[in-house]
Amino acid sequence: MNRWALLLGLCVALAGCGRGEDEIVASSVAHRFLTSVSNDNGDVACSLLSRETAAALAHDEREPCEETVRGLELNAPSAERVQVFGLSAKVDLADGLSVFLELTPEGWRVSAAGCEPVAGDQPYECEVEA
Repeated sequence: MNRWALLLGLCVALAGCGRGEDEIVASSVAHRFLTSVSNDNGDVACSLLSRETAAALAHDEREPCEETVRGLELNAPSAERVQVFGLSAKVDLADGLSVFLELTPEGWRVSAAGCEPVAGDQPYECEVEA
């Protein structure tokens, strides 16, 4: 009986550590993306976007993703809160904006950035999104 309780406790502890690691990695990816945009490093910034978001950004602006992100006006403030919801995450930044991420086969990737809450039907308006 004690062995099962120990095993259950270990599983719960490991699950909690996994979420904590995801929060750290998602926050790091969001920060690297924003820093890359701020530094006009389009190659790195685009590599941190989900495939769908990179394609949508290039399509909307009719330029390669690497060129398009150089025109974005995003800063790299510190993260104030990170939430992981299974395969998606939200990083709330010190400037009031948020970054949304998704877990892909390549790891955590930005699916939307420069997002601020708005009233009405749409919960967020984002500068970058799929």
